[in-house]
Amino acid sequence: MTRFEELARQQKDTEGELTLSSLPRLREALLALGVSDAAALSALRVHYQLQGLPSRFFSETALPMLSLDVQSDLPLVCQRCFAPLPQTLDLQFEFALCDEPPEALLEDEQVDWLEEDGETTIESLVEDELLMALPIAVMHEDACVSLQQSAGEKPNPFAALKQLKLDK
Repeated sequence: MTRFEELARQQKDTEGELTLSSLPRLREALLALGVSDAAALSALRVHYQLQGLPSRFFSETALPMLSLDVQSDLPLVCQRCFAPLPQTLDLQFEFALCDEPPEALLEDEQVDWLEEDGETTIESLVEDELLMALPIAVMHEDACVSLQQSAGEKPNPFAALKQLKLDK
């Protein structure tokens, strides 16, 4: 019995805190999003709680269940003005443990399935869910302070064409 199966079947729970050093793919994703504050990256903590739930039936098949809660304050950057824009993520997931999911599980959008291969770690599971939850482009809700509106009137890009037509 793997660790996830044991947690699910015995309805136990485990919780902990991860640093960015144990989540290398998340670190790369944050760097790709423009996060360059080394102090913020080294201070990043991800808290998780993994809990076994009572088995649930899907098409007459009882499957062991897990819930995963993940919380973190990510030091993201506004993609419009490049100022720091921290984002708090508070995520909840439910997983059914199975080798091949029954059709009823595939139709349930609230529950994901987790293939128990013995190689999946808590760190990689948490990292996968955080990567999927990362916003594509974070921006301030209000206008960015560091951006200024262009002054004056913008020239019409077709003005030169009008002049060519008049010359004929």
